[in-house]
Amino acid sequence: MKSTESKKSDFTLTKKYAAIYMVLFVAAILIMVDHYYETPVTLADVQLPPGVDIEKPEIGFKAPAFTARNLKGNRVQLADHKGQVVILNLWATWCGPCRVEMPGMENLYRRYRSQGLEILAVSLDKGPPGKVQAFTDEYKLSFPVLLDSEGQVESKYHTLTIPTTYVIDKKGMVVAEVDGAKNWEAEETFQALEYLLKAPG
Repeated sequence: MKSTESKKSDFTLTKKYAAIYMVLFVAAILIMVDHYYETPVTLADVQLPPGVDIEKPEIGFKAPAFTARNLKGNRVQLADHKGQVVILNLWATWCGPCRVEMPGMENLYRRYRSQGLEILAVSLDKGPPGKVQAFTDEYKLSFPVLLDSEGQVESKYHTLTIPTTYVIDKKGMVVAEVDGAKNWEAEETFQALEYLLKAPG
C-alpha cells in the first residue's frame, strides 16, 4: 500500500515538474521571439537634433570611447572609425538571440561597408578567445570582432541585456539603441542607414 502511494506521489511530483518546465520553456521561446521581432530602426529614429558633447551610452550623447583587441590581438579604438557610421554590437557566444541576428548583421555589413558602414561586434565572453573565433568562423563574419574579456567596454555601455546594439553616426554620436536581437535586413533599417551614410561627417 505504501509502495503504491509512494509511486503515485512520485508520479504526481514528476508531472508537476514537467508542467513547470514546459511553462518556463514556452515563456523563454516567446520572450526570444518577442525580442527578435521588434520594430526596426527607422529614419525617424536617427534624425535627432544636435547632441551633447558628453560621453554617455544614450541617444543624443557622444559614444563612450574604448579600446579593445581583435581576434588577431591588435588594438582597435572606437575613435579609429570617426567619419564612419558604426554599429556597436555587444554579444556573447552563449546568447541565443545573438546567434539569431548575426547572419542579418553580416548581410547588412556586406551591403553597406563600401559606403562607410563599420560593425564592431564586442564579445563579452570571458576566458580564452577560442570560442569567439569558432563562432566567427561558423557564421563567416567579415566585420571586426573584438574581445572584452575584462568587461571594460561592457562597463562603459552599462549593458543589462545582450545583445545590445548602438548605432553611432559619423560624428560619434549615439543615434539609436537596440535591446535584444533585431532583423537588420528590414527596409526601414536600410533607409535609416542610408540617411546616416549620406549625412556630412
